[in-house]
Amino acid sequence: MYRITMFFGLVCILTVQASAEQLISLRNGLILRGTVAKVATLKEGFGAAGANQLQVRPIWYIDDGLRRNFVHGRGMVAVDPVDIADLERTIEFWQKKPLGGKIVKGMGSILGVSGFNEYGRRHLTIRGPDGPIQVIQGITELNSRYAKLIAVAGKPMLNWDMRIATSSLDSQTLDKVFRRRLDQTDLNARLEAVRFYSATKRYGDAKRMLQKIIDDFPNEDDLKPLVTSLTENQAEQLLEEAQTRAEAGQYQLARGILAGFPTQAVGRVTRIKVQDAMQKLDDSKNQAAKLVAQLRKQLTELNQAQAVVLKPIVDEIENGLSADTLKRLSDYARLGDVATSAVDDRVSLAVSGWVLGSGQGIQNLTVAISLIQVRDLVREYLASPDAGRRKSILDTLRNLEGAVPEYVDRMLPLIVPPLEFPDASENKSVPGMFAIDTGNSQYVIQLPPEYNPLREYPCVVALHESRSPPQAQLDWWAGAYSDATKSRRGHATRQGFVVVAPVWSRPGQRTFEYTPKEHQRVLAAMRDAMRRVSIDSDRVFLAGHGEGATAAWDISVAHPGLWAGMISISGTPSKTVPHYEPNSHYVPLYMVMGEFDGSKADGAIINDYMSFDHDAMVVMYRGRGREYFYDEIHRLFEWMKLSSHRRREIPRDFEVATMRTGDQFFWWLELGDLKPGVAIDPILWDEAKRIRAGKVSASIGNDNQIRVRGPSDTFDVLLRPQPGIDLTKEVVIRSGTSRITRDLFEGGLEIMLEDARTRADRKRPFWMSTTVP
Repeated sequence: MYRITMFFGLVCILTVQASAEQLISLRNGLILRGTVAKVATLKEGFGAAGANQLQVRPIWYIDDGLRRNFVHGRGMVAVDPVDIADLERTIEFWQKKPLGGKIVKGMGSILGVSGFNEYGRRHLTIRGPDGPIQVIQGITELNSRYAKLIAVAGKPMLNWDMRIATSSLDSQTLDKVFRRRLDQTDLNARLEAVRFYSATKRYGDAKRMLQKIIDDFPNEDDLKPLVTSLTENQAEQLLEEAQTRAEAGQYQLARGILAGFPTQAVGRVTRIKVQDAMQKLDDSKNQAAKLVAQLRKQLTELNQAQAVVLKPIVDEIENGLSADTLKRLSDYARLGDVATSAVDDRVSLAVSGWVLGSGQGIQNLTVAISLIQVRDLVREYLASPDAGRRKSILDTLRNLEGAVPEYVDRMLPLIVPPLEFPDASENKSVPGMFAIDTGNSQYVIQLPPEYNPLREYPCVVALHESRSPPQAQLDWWAGAYSDATKSRRGHATRQGFVVVAPVWSRPGQRTFEYTPKEHQRVLAAMRDAMRRVSIDSDRVFLAGHGEGATAAWDISVAHPGLWAGMISISGTPSKTVPHYEPNSHYVPLYMVMGEFDGSKADGAIINDYMSFDHDAMVVMYRGRGREYFYDEIHRLFEWMKLSSHRRREIPRDFEVATMRTGDQFFWWLELGDLKPGVAIDPILWDEAKRIRAGKVSASIGNDNQIRVRGPSDTFDVLLRPQPGIDLTKEVVIRSGTSRITRDLFEGGLEIMLEDARTRADRKRPFWMSTTVP
């Protein structure tokens, strides 16, 4: 179906095209949409190999018009694709197309880009071999997903099809294009813009434009009910935003959205949804108040000595109890008012639940009181730079009833981060932003709104492009700070993510150099941030742009046990990365690049990730070069929020590779000095006579039987309660022909606390450590 109108000497074609697309559900939970094709390899030109190889490596690519998504068919696709029967409305604009011209197959960096004018055209400046190249681009197709741009006829004459996300076009630009390119005297043409805004879920814009049409066409009475429909859609969108904010722990913002909701303009069903959402927020608040009141009353029934000791912890519970922490008191909420239990046992349930979390069920007030002292000493230990003071704390803990590994392990993740931000580090003009220089690391960090140290937050460790300030990463992920709103409004802000942007490079450094020093700068910054902010160590994602993406790629596969996933945007890995393919099996990978980026990641490297046991996806934007691809931001957060994208459980057995000093710690195994010839200096990479990674393998069998192998003469084996290990018995470790027996009880709290202090991972501290041989 199509309709053609002529005005101002320009042609605009409005089309409705039947979609041949499908929905593809991936095993990790992500759902893609597009047309499906299959290729055999990504090594040469992303799919250049013959079809006879498809059975060997069936790689699917899903083309949604904006980008092509490459995944391994058998490994990543969960079920058969589902056909989509809906229609995609496309608005086509006339532009002066070049007759012939050079086919664009690669492009340099974009040096500058103008906004679009009312004809849907813009100026693009690209780095060329002989200097900057000026190109005029024009929009020829526009739908809810993407805009298709061509190089308008002129000099240079280029045959170039570029796609950009429709979400990247602001409403002001679209308005002026529609005013110029759609016949303002034609009702159907005007309504096409309304349909477009509605399809892109810009319901406010759609309603605004519809109201103008109603004013200009007062006799079209059937249009007025559409305003109500758009208002309902806008209201649903507002409800979704309130829910997103509440899920991110931003309860005041969620409450503000709901309190200001235009209930008089929506229907009964929507009003009920608003009431239910508000009631859910109130229920948590009311339940917290009820439990605290009950606990305070029970405190008065204890003897005076106990009441005096417990008053500070009850005050702490009252100040900290919220929707984020209510689950800690689940045992007390269930049994706290059971009159057949002694009052001190019920108070013990509350105190122990607050310190250890739900499910512990300790009904011994003496032990519960001891746990408070243990927790406070543990936090002081983690914060203290004084080795003598730490030793004194350990001596005190040995005499406390609650200082047992099982209890300390449970309380560690619930402790408020042990370090505070230095006063001078706070950016007074941007709430929640700090700049830290520890001497070993430098980084900037942005906390989400309503940050609560008693709540665990997901985190993006974002690595900057070379010679770009790390603050630019905060703007990209969390949104630029607005003086008008006194806030950032980016996706990390909305979704409740902490953003940490380390300085990984030297001043003036142009490229990532693959050195241990660069790794250390990033890891030290991450660990320092975890000591100061309540970051969920199971949901830390490493990401980067350009050379920062190359760094993220290399660091993630060098240290696979640390990350929930890796995001590379225009990364170009080499050197160690292809040799660390065995390590990449343990890290979900999301790689974004431009089709015409001449320096994009080597297809041979990515090809190795297209296998059954990788969670890997390549996203290639059509007609684009080396960019930051903010178009992808929505789906990046969707990917990070998947329940499958958590740091994986400590593996019982693993096989990885190492070839660099510093890449020697893998989950519960740490290698000593690498054997001669294994470690290669990345700076002297091209001069190395032999480049081959050393293989590391380790496994935990039954009955405390452990086997380790790797390119080192010594190993540290670190253990915590996990399948195959009984910490009450001896462990037998085999390395080569050696058989070593160790008593695991040689460590105790000192190993656990020192591990939590140095690695800053309070969710997986190791209890025991032994060196082999």
